[in-house]
Amino acid sequence: MERPEDRPASLEEAKSRFLDEAGRLTPSAWIRENPDVALGGALAAGLLIGCSPEAQEAAIRNANSGFRLAAAFLAGLRNSAGDREKTEA
Repeated sequence: MERPEDRPASLEEAKSRFLDEAGRLTPSAWIRENPDVALGGALAAGLLIGCSPEAQEAAIRNANSGFRLAAAFLAGLRNSAGDREKTEA
């Protein structure tokens, strides 16, 4: 029985190919490959949330936790940027 040509020859090659494909399946990779569709979806979601009183109430109720999450995220970015500057100096 012959081997298909695209079949990996070794376990290391198979792992490498698997990790490459898995890296392409992240949401950020999909957004980078399809920016127009992602932007359209974000605008449609914003329009639907903006038109729905229930969604507006839910957004208002959860805004405080969203602000805390965003602040923690930005603090983490600042800290990682500060760490990079220290290592480069």
